[in-house]
Amino acid sequence: MNVKTVLYQNVRADILDGDVLLYRGTGFFAKMIQVVTRSKYSHTGVAAWWNNRLMVLEAVNRGVMVTPLSKNIESYHGDIEWYSAKSHLSSKRRSDMVDFAQQELGKAYDYLKAFWLGLAFLLRRPKDPNDALIKATKLFCSFYVAQIYNSVGIDLQPGLSDRHMAPEDISTSSKLIYRGILKREI
Repeated sequence: MNVKTVLYQNVRADILDGDVLLYRGTGFFAKMIQVVTRSKYSHTGVAAWWNNRLMVLEAVNRGVMVTPLSKNIESYHGDIEWYSAKSHLSSKRRSDMVDFAQQELGKAYDYLKAFWLGLAFLLRRPKDPNDALIKATKLFCSFYVAQIYNSVGIDLQPGLSDRHMAPEDISTSSKLIYRGILKREI
């Protein structure tokens, strides 16, 4: 993958509902996630347009929430990479993805599942291949993003359960294409 930096204000209009955002954090917790999951990424979310605001839907330590993407880019310590679906997704499918994502807003962050997933990564345990859309009561970031895609019949990693998805698994999905690192200024 060729690293490409893009100015957010120049590509903002090109970011579509359901586009994936992958985060490479520089803080302690982000680095810990990267080490445990053997990943260059520590977090993921999904873009969505609400009126004229571009938002990011994400599962963070405060739960599943929505934040303006511009504020996310401005305040995040690290890089935010933008990925799009490789194949065309109709506006109806994209709208269905956002509807599903909105229904999950307010759910708690799944600390226990994230811990167990981290432990499984450390012990190199096999991951569960069973994959089905699950209406979970608690979520963590990559599970949330995988479920958003699964809600419209797109399995980001066939053979890997959404419940065992890490940000790295999302970044290597054959269903997504890298677009660039979003920056406020270069």
